[in-house]
Amino acid sequence: MDAGEIIFNKQKVLGPSFNLIPGYPDMKLVSQDYYVLDNHSVEENIKDMLIGFTDEYKDKRCRKILKLLELDAIKHLHAKNLSSGQKQRVAIARALTVFPKLILLDEPFSNLDKILRDKLFAFIIHETQKKHSGVILITHQAEEALKFANRIAVITNGSIAQIGDKNSVYYHPKNLKVAKILGDYNVIEYNAFEKESAFYKSKKRALLRPNQFKISDKKNGDLFGMLINYFFNGKCYELLLQTKNGKDIIVYSNAEPKQKGDFYFKIN
Repeated sequence: MDAGEIIFNKQKVLGPSFNLIPGYPDMKLVSQDYYVLDNHSVEENIKDMLIGFTDEYKDKRCRKILKLLELDAIKHLHAKNLSSGQKQRVAIARALTVFPKLILLDEPFSNLDKILRDKLFAFIIHETQKKHSGVILITHQAEEALKFANRIAVITNGSIAQIGDKNSVYYHPKNLKVAKILGDYNVIEYNAFEKESAFYKSKKRALLRPNQFKISDKKNGDLFGMLINYFFNGKCYELLLQTKNGKDIIVYSNAEPKQKGDFYFKIN
């Protein structure tokens, strides 16, 4: 996408053709290019963002950011001597040192381990709430978007296919393309249900996520499935079943199936 306007706080953000020095003071970008000052130490890279503050505040804020991003041990190293993962953390540190009104994160966590990523995002959320700021996270990882975002915009072929709060987008995707982008899904035709269901009163099919099923008995079950196979994926069991009209579906279960054969499911 290379056209359109950006309106921020009811004002148009002017592009490089209007500004001698590109950029917007109330926005910060953490890109995949790891912008750092190569000939400066990690500590100097952070303090470079604190021009105009007192020395006492610089030291205090720098210590906090160094600890947050686990950079204490390398704070005296020059950025040019760092690994790509370390440079990424320094680039994030520079963006977060003076928290902006809007921070743009362009896949910034690719070289971070899970615990550090979660801790970092907890800090970002706390800072945004405290300062009434905003965050736009760009990611190709559905799990990352669902975990960290309040609202999700799914972009396909340069256009927004769907936007809304993450529960709505995840459980009520507008089409199969959006559904697929956000994870496993099942398309269930109306004639697969055991009884009349709210899921097909107005439609001929239901689109359901694998975690929306709960094993039930025949009397209360909404859906029948014959177990074909199951797998443990590290978080839960994935059950591969076949409905009574011959369609394959995937169901998540916290417990390993104790039997083979027929199952009935209640839809949450």
